[in-house]
Amino acid sequence: MRIDRLLSIIVYLLNRDLVSAKELAERYSVSTRTIQRDIDAISYAGIPIMTVQGPHGGYGIMDTYKMDRQLMSVDDLFYIVTALSGIVSSTNNKKMEATAEKMKSLIPKHDEALFEERHQKLYIDLSMLRGPTSRPDLFDTIERGIDQTQLLEISYTNGRLETSKRIIEPMTIVFKWRSWYLFAYCRLREDYRIFRLSRIHNPRLLDKTFSRRRESVEEYFLKSETWSTSNNVDLLLAFDKQMEPLVSEFFFGNEIEDDDQGRLLVRASMPEDGWIYGMILSYGSFVEVLEPERIRNIIRDESVKIKEKYEKAN
Repeated sequence: MRIDRLLSIIVYLLNRDLVSAKELAERYSVSTRTIQRDIDAISYAGIPIMTVQGPHGGYGIMDTYKMDRQLMSVDDLFYIVTALSGIVSSTNNKKMEATAEKMKSLIPKHDEALFEERHQKLYIDLSMLRGPTSRPDLFDTIERGIDQTQLLEISYTNGRLETSKRIIEPMTIVFKWRSWYLFAYCRLREDYRIFRLSRIHNPRLLDKTFSRRRESVEEYFLKSETWSTSNNVDLLLAFDKQMEPLVSEFFFGNEIEDDDQGRLLVRASMPEDGWIYGMILSYGSFVEVLEPERIRNIIRDESVKIKEKYEKAN
């Protein structure tokens, strides 16, 4: 519907300085002429649209304009509040909880019943991901370090169970790979690093501040994923058929196929580290590594060690 597109364009422009007609046309799958008519309609509605001519021009909304809450539907508010509440359940973040309450206050009285009805249809609880973030000292200390650009001293245990003291420049709190992380510049390694919050201990803010560096967490992930791909190992795994529900949860559909022995064959490319061995071992006797031989031998040797440990216990 056109009214939905107009509202969406308004919100899109509010979040950006200038947007070209071509970009808007591609985003909403219409012609640039249609976008021009939409912009005219938005202007006629009293919203101060500014137009900048030239190759780097486009449309924008004047900074002084404030969006009326009536542009936010009950559905919009419901999704915002639900998403915020889900994050709060995993972080115990009081500021975010207050923000969610403020958003709820925008719901008109006559729509509260509709909001509660939607709540019964979609509920997000990320409390199982809370882990170390249930330690308010950790999360709060990191947030203060980021906001005040203060150096942070931590003890950190890496994936090889090596613990070291670090002085870092905290930059961004990240939720990725089902866990919480801190993106920071490590002065010990003299490079950017991702620190898993569950492995951070004894955080302490130092009196010294730092100038925030230019690299963003998105740029870091883009570079690290490119590097990781070049260091991946190609796996061929054979799962018992009964494991199909669990296998389909973890691997992509195009990585899975049936073989003539009634098993599920999975071809996947992953970075080779301690995690990959643990992942394979977590499936117990329901999986067999077919390729490469080197990984197959590692899993076999680890399985023997596990067996010997239990035999000693008896």
